Amino acid sequence: MKILESITAFFSLQVDQPWNPEFPSAIVDQLNTLTNPERRALRSHLFNEAKRLQIKKSEYDVLDWLQECFNQIDKYTFRLHHVYFSPGLDIVDNLRDLIFQAKKTLDLCVFSITDERLSAAIKNSYNYGVKIRILSDDLKTKDQGSKLKWLKELGIPIKIDHSRFHMHNKFGIIDDRIIFTGSFNWTKTASRANQENLLVTTNHSIVKQYSDEFERLWEEMYKY
Repeated sequence: MKILESITAFFSLQVDQPWNPEFPSAIVDQLNTLTNPERRALRSHLFNEAKRLQIKKSEYDVLDWLQECFNQIDKYTFRLHHVYFSPGLDIVDNLRDLIFQAKKTLDLCVFSITDERLSAAIKNSYNYGVKIRILSDDLKTKDQGSKLKWLKELGIPIKIDHSRFHMHNKFGIIDDRIIFTGSFNWTKTASRANQENLLVTTNHSIVKQYSDEFERLWEEMYKY
């Protein structure tokens, strides 16, 4: 990957000079966007670079450089673990912020969408080129105020269940590195009056399990 090569090249320049405590913003952004598998690949790249550097540098200097590289990766690793509660705007505001953080993909598996604040955030992300998919409950498409038809007409692919039971999930996956889940329905009542919760995490194992479940449901459900 070009991003891994770019970071490795930057780190290689540091072997002959003191580490600058202020990294260029471009490098910080690249480190910040790495997923867990990409970070593992970067460490492998740096390990191979360390073997190459041993030809002209002492083993002590190279090991010291490699350790500092790993320290910097950990320093700039993006981590997010938080829980939000309603009533109030805490969940809605943070959900909108999360949607706006999406750079590549946004997969939503939600029971219903009637809150125009959240549907507008989805539209904005879609207009910025984020690839969006939505799974929802078939009966909720008929709700007064449902935004699903409007989102479909924008060009966003939507799938629904065909069952007398509910597709009652409420979770989303952002760029395959952040998930949010909880009791919160995407309705104004949920933010105005209901006691609700929303958990957000970048834990790789949890993100992977939710991603796998989304793909399973996407294959199983029907085009809206």
